Amino acid sequence: MKRTLFLIITSIVLLTACGNNNDNKNNQSVNKQETKTDSNNVKTIATDKNVQGDNYRTILPFKESKARGVLQDNMANSYNGDDFESGLLTLRKDVFPTDGYLYQDKKKQDKNTLKSYLNPKYTKKEIDKMSEKEKESNKASENLGLNPSHKGEDDPEKIAEQSPAYLSNILEQDFYDSGDTKGKNIKGMTIGLAMNSVYYYQKEKDGETYSKELDDKEIEKQGKQMASEILTRLRANDDLKDIPIHFAIYKQSDQNSITPGEFIANTTVDDDQTKINKWKKIDQVSALLPSSTAKKYNENLNNNFKQFNDNLQSYFTNFTQAVGKVKFDGKKPTQLTIDLPIDYYSQAETIGITQYVTEQARKYFDNIDSYEIRIKDGNTPRALISKSKEDKEPQVHIYNN
Repeated sequence: MKRTLFLIITSIVLLTACGNNNDNKNNQSVNKQETKTDSNNVKTIATDKNVQGDNYRTILPFKESKARGVLQDNMANSYNGDDFESGLLTLRKDVFPTDGYLYQDKKKQDKNTLKSYLNPKYTKKEIDKMSEKEKESNKASENLGLNPSHKGEDDPEKIAEQSPAYLSNILEQDFYDSGDTKGKNIKGMTIGLAMNSVYYYQKEKDGETYSKELDDKEIEKQGKQMASEILTRLRANDDLKDIPIHFAIYKQSDQNSITPGEFIANTTVDDDQTKINKWKKIDQVSALLPSSTAKKYNENLNNNFKQFNDNLQSYFTNFTQAVGKVKFDGKKPTQLTIDLPIDYYSQAETIGITQYVTEQARKYFDNIDSYEIRIKDGNTPRALISKSKEDKEPQVHIYNN
């Protein structure tokens, strides 16, 4: 009797446990479904006005661009890529004020379309020679290439002389009305064209790389012609028929340069225009400090930077020399970046150097719109001193060990 009663109780306990396990599994399944549903129904918002500064508010959640990664491709050096994007952001603020527009990295043009724009224009014979796979990857049937046609020529040296690639990259930036937090109706667009200043080629596969310097006037001419063609293609899209479109042409520095290139021209096409009528010349130059180029544009700044270095070497025995890069708009220095190497010994020494550098920056660089001084021990950042156009005083941050 006792044995029978024990078996009955044990059975009940086991059944109850199984029931609870099933309930738990069901609850977990429901919870997972609810979490998934919630994540798919995240409310679309724009970042807060109080944290935007002089930048655009961004539509969230962030949507990856259809052309993501294109900017990193085909740029002659890494300095060009960063400068091209940040410079385009600055130029567009005159056309699309930050307090009236939202930004979203959405892109109307996908990666394959943008890449096909960088191809040369194909002749019928060139298309006929392609395999079906090549035709598909090059979008040969649409023949969207903006670079000069090789006209059947396959000798790399002759191509370099007669029809080199001028267009290296295209960057698209899209804008929405400040109240359109869902990013449904595009209200403006910026197109940046990155042009080669040097054309690189090989006479044979994996052979030596040769270069041909491109003519500045031809670079600008080609860029303007390409912008006109892009405008025609964009206006064929119903969403883009009646919006203002801003174009800017950027001339890259060469592969070996440690300074970026510069913008050479821009224009804005109003929402009712289908042609580009007028371009504005941009007089930008990037230079090292100190250098003959910097001296030509602003001798006072060039001398100030030399004195800045001399003063640091006088007070700190472990200091070698700072390297400066400056961007001129006309004769006016607008952006300055300084890399200042140190041999790190102690936090107290870093604090002392940072305080002194801040004083010197106030003395020598206060009339520059924005500057950034990066104090480093090798690749390890030790301190950052920065000042924007809106700042009355430099912002200083010393990193903890």
